[in-house]
Amino acid sequence: MMVSDKFMLNSDAERMAAARYATEDFASKAKLDARDTLRLELLVEETLGMAKTMLDEFYGQIWFVADGKACEIHFEATADMNADKKDELLSVSSSGKNASTKGFMAKLGEVITGTLRSASRTMDAYGQETMHYGIVHTPTVLSANSDMMTIWTLQTYRNGLDQARGVNGAAEEAWDELEKSIVGKIADDVVVGVKGDRIDMIIKKRF
Repeated sequence: MMVSDKFMLNSDAERMAAARYATEDFASKAKLDARDTLRLELLVEETLGMAKTMLDEFYGQIWFVADGKACEIHFEATADMNADKKDELLSVSSSGKNASTKGFMAKLGEVITGTLRSASRTMDAYGQETMHYGIVHTPTVLSANSDMMTIWTLQTYRNGLDQARGVNGAAEEAWDELEKSIVGKIADDVVVGVKGDRIDMIIKKRF
């Protein structure tokens, strides 16, 4: 198994560029061909796009894991806010702003930031965004040697939407958004785990 270094992210263009360089370096070490390297880069690019909207409020870092042709992109976010800032953000969040969020990754980003803003806040609060279809109701350990518990997966979300979209207009719209998402189309799975003020999102892809 190969694990890359962790790269701290913020909204600074140089840090984002460093993450893109780290992607190329990882792809080379994992011996991915040009086509698979492009797929990995597309997955990272969409992840960075999501992360960019979060990093004024949270610490973020990205790293990679490879076990043969099974690769993982890890994005970890950690809350770094005082109580006043949390109250302010929760006030904005409860105003209905999230209901207008468009795009699969944007909605997933809202789920992650909402969870980080309050340890007592549940993902069920985002039911109006249809993201509740991906909630894992019996949490499991995120991965080997992890202290995080899985709370949401793309496979669960995809299955839930597929069953609901014939009778639910919102689910139909969410399915269309998922189909347009690079992560939604390319990734084998996305797993979100949480512990305290940390969330780790893992994008899994076997090349």
